[in-house]
Order: sequence, then structure tokens, then C-alpha cells
Amino acid sequence: MINFRRLKGSAVHVSIELEKNGASRSAGKWGKGRRGNMLTLKRRLVSASLIFAFLFTGCAQTRTISTSDKPAAESVSTIKIPELTEETTAETTPANVPFTFNPHVSSCFIDALYGKEYKESFFNLVDALSEGKDTFKCTDQKVYEFCMDPVTLNQLYPVACMQITGKGKDGSKPFENGIGRIYYSQSVEAFLTRQKQFRQDVTDIMNKYIKSDYSDYEKCLALYDYIASNYTYDHKGEVGKTKDGSSYTCFTLKKGICCDFGAWYAYLLMQCGVNAIEVQNFGTDESLGYHAWTFVEINGKTYHIDPTWSLKSEAGNDGLQMDYFLMSDEDRAGSGYPADLLQVPMSTFFYAKDCKEYKFVANDVKFRLPSGSTCVRYDTDKNIVYYHTSEDDQKEYEFKYA
Repeated sequence: MINFRRLKGSAVHVSIELEKNGASRSAGKWGKGRRGNMLTLKRRLVSASLIFAFLFTGCAQTRTISTSDKPAAESVSTIKIPELTEETTAETTPANVPFTFNPHVSSCFIDALYGKEYKESFFNLVDALSEGKDTFKCTDQKVYEFCMDPVTLNQLYPVACMQITGKGKDGSKPFENGIGRIYYSQSVEAFLTRQKQFRQDVTDIMNKYIKSDYSDYEKCLALYDYIASNYTYDHKGEVGKTKDGSSYTCFTLKKGICCDFGAWYAYLLMQCGVNAIEVQNFGTDESLGYHAWTFVEINGKTYHIDPTWSLKSEAGNDGLQMDYFLMSDEDRAGSGYPADLLQVPMSTFFYAKDCKEYKFVANDVKFRLPSGSTCVRYDTDKNIVYYHTSEDDQKEYEFKYA
């Protein structure tokens, strides 16, 4: 698995890092002068044989966790209930509209980072890939490079990352007269099969965990629980042995490290309409090192969510750790990752604080539970999260989030 980051300056950094309890793959991001010879350098580096840079990071730190879906006790009544039919059910139960795969994912963060021409051209690329075409309409050379960039694909269309490239072997020009060429790394038929399965799998995840009437808070919580319950930390570096992008590999193997979970969780959230993007931070202490997670916006307020530290397999219990769900900058700084060191892998600037188009500031605490809280279940009909505290794991508390 290859994970990408854009580094400030003219080089593209691709590395594999050693975490406290497992292997971590990171890379940097481009600065404002990211185009030109950087793309050539990146493609040379994007292979199974990568340059290894070993760092200790905070990704594998274990925390609490998990949810037990205990149904509420049913009351017994002597009243005879009429038999339910499709007609009566439709009259009394709000329809849950089935989720359909959205190939055009984005977020307010990406909209702020890139202009309209970037998004439209990238969506043209995805539409072309949907049909197995080898060209797509694109604004200019710079936008073409953005669309074909593994960083972009890994974040916005994981199934195509490392499966297409912007440089062919036939001598043809990759971009010319508003048309970008797509060079497949495998047969078109094989890619279409892979793409079809990916879209179906994502659709199944959404229909299982997300209902159409869920609020953004509930979508974030449900998918946070999904990651925590179904994925494990990649202590042995198995993900790094594949040739796919990190998001896709994290999904297929159901394991990964911080940057894998941060990007994949963000992608799933964008699939169901939540504004999200992966962020990263190298921390204030060398003993912590590199870590990545997801930044989200809910009702105009922004928060940090760390799916890596929520993994139930690391905590060894069945509760869902809430300390790392919808954190503020102060909360995140408390674990060694202050806001002034926050970075956005997809951006063209080094630190998030340098972004003029969007303020990456998270200071809302309305959804915070007491420190050490563990969610045991949640009721989206009543808008209640039921939780235990670290001081009393027997008493069940209620948090009404809406």
C-alpha cells in the first residue's frame, strides 16, 4: 500500500514510518510550487520499492472503547394489535431512502482549497472511469495533473489510486487542447470489475450503517462506530505490501494505520454528505511523532475525529471510546497535537493555519462527553447517546445531542 502526502517545496516525499506498535506510511504534501518536475519524481517513487524513513509516531496508542447493541426491553400488552401490512407500515413509518453510491464526493474544505475548474474536471475524470473511457474534458495542464495525482485519487476516488496514471508509454501527449488522457495500469475490463465491486461494497456499508434521515452528527457517530468495530491496527505492516493506495487497501484488508483510517473515514463521510477531510500533525514531542485523523464540519462548526484511537481491538473491550470523537483544538492539543502544527495533505500550503480560504479552527465543545466516557449504545430516534464514565462503568448516563 502506498500513502501519499504533498510536501511544501519541489519534492514529493513518500515514506514508510515505524510507529510505536506497527508500521506507518506517510508522505508529505506539495507547496505552492508543486507542479512541474514533481509529478515525474512522484511517479518514479510510486512503486512497490519505496524509500524507507523510520519515525516513531503516536498512531498506535491504545485507548478505551465499544458498543453493545442491547435492545430496550419490550413491554407486554393485552391489546390486540392489527396485523401490519405494506400499506399500514408505509402510513406509519417514515421511509428510509436506500443509499446510492456517489461518484462525485467533495467537501467544503476541498471547495475552499481548489477552484470550480478543479472539481468539474475531476468529476469528468470519474465519469470517464465509470465507463472505462481513456479521455476526459479538463481545463488545463495544471488541473490535469491535479486530477491524475495519486494524492487526489486516494482521497476522492480510492478505487482508481495507483490504477491510472498521467503518463503513457505510447508517446502520446497526456494533455492537449482541453482533453486529458487516462492511462490504465491494468486492462480496462479488470478496472471496471474492480470499480463495480468497490461501488457495491461502499453502497452496502452505507445502507447497513446509515439511514437517510440521520443528522450529520449521527452519520459521524455511526461510521466512527463502523471503523472502530470492524477494523484493526496494522501492526505487522501488511498493508504496506500491496500496490494500491492507502484508502482502498485499508478498506479491502480492514486494517491500517492512522493516515489510512483518517483518509478512508473522511471518504465515507463525504459519501453520505458530511464535510470531511484528512489532516495530519507531527506533534510537539518527538516521542509522539506523526499522526493523522479526520477533520469535519457539522452545522457550521468544525471538529477533530480520530478513528485510529477508537479501535475496539486495541482497547480490548466492547465500548466505543468517545474521548476522540468531535474534539476541539484544545482537546487535540491535550494529546500533543496543537492546532498551529495541523497540516492538510490535500492542500497547497504547509500548515492549515496558513489557509486564507478556510479557517481550520475547532473550538466548539457542545458534543463533548466527560473524559474517559465510553458509548455503550445510541438511540437515533430519541437523539440520545448512552454512556459509562471511567469513574463509574456500571451506571448508564444519557447525553441528548439534539
